[in-house]
Amino acid sequence: MSALARELGVDLFERSGRSFVLTDQGRKLAEALDIAFASLERTLVELDDEPDALVFAVQPAMATSWVVPLLDQLEAAAQVEIRLRIFERRAELDSSDWDLAIVPGTGSWAGWDSVMLFREAVRPFAAPSLAAELGIDAGTSPAILATCNLLHIDDDGRPNMTWREWFAEAGQSLTPAKPRLAYNAYPTVIQEAIAGNGIALGWQHLLGDMVERGLLTPVGPIVQRRHGGHHMCWRTGRADDRHRAILDRLRVEILGSSAPFS
Repeated sequence: MSALARELGVDLFERSGRSFVLTDQGRKLAEALDIAFASLERTLVELDDEPDALVFAVQPAMATSWVVPLLDQLEAAAQVEIRLRIFERRAELDSSDWDLAIVPGTGSWAGWDSVMLFREAVRPFAAPSLAAELGIDAGTSPAILATCNLLHIDDDGRPNMTWREWFAEAGQSLTPAKPRLAYNAYPTVIQEAIAGNGIALGWQHLLGDMVERGLLTPVGPIVQRRHGGHHMCWRTGRADDRHRAILDRLRVEILGSSAPFS
């Protein structure tokens, strides 16, 4: 990052307390890169010369922690090559072509059929060093967490639970402090949490490996979305044997998993 800032001749980050935050120039560059990579991904898909491949849309954390490790098994079950399409916002699904997707939310989407895979179970996570410094752990109350530095992702068009929704689902009439910075990618939020720069909301089944490796630790209660979860979706009327085979294989994986899916 320092080399990039020197090359561009602009300041990308500035110190804010214990952490670094993006400057206005840094935010503009991050937004431009986000758009550029999304455009590049769409172009590569259009150039794909494998018309029989099945396009599976998933969010970044879902892809790296769950779908990619199962990819060979999913392809064997469906007997088709699977191409992953990464999306962050709902609008990216509305404007692109895909065969099936895993999407968090209520499941009531016009033009899509959906089946719930599992409830959305969310809890706060932090680096063990930060948890020790703040004296917080898995039993820490939402009221105490509301006074800490919470890492936010911008919620414009994103289907995932926000901190405001998490406090509401936890039965707390608390409003978290306005964030100094809202990140535009969930993996960035997790990296900031691992670096000890704040507390992130985490989906248990996505962060289990990081907890086992000692990179993150739970620092608050689990909250389940009462009216939503992660759904397998496809365009209305376009399901076939491949979709059903992948859905069945994912259900087997969920049933064989531990407590995070319960």
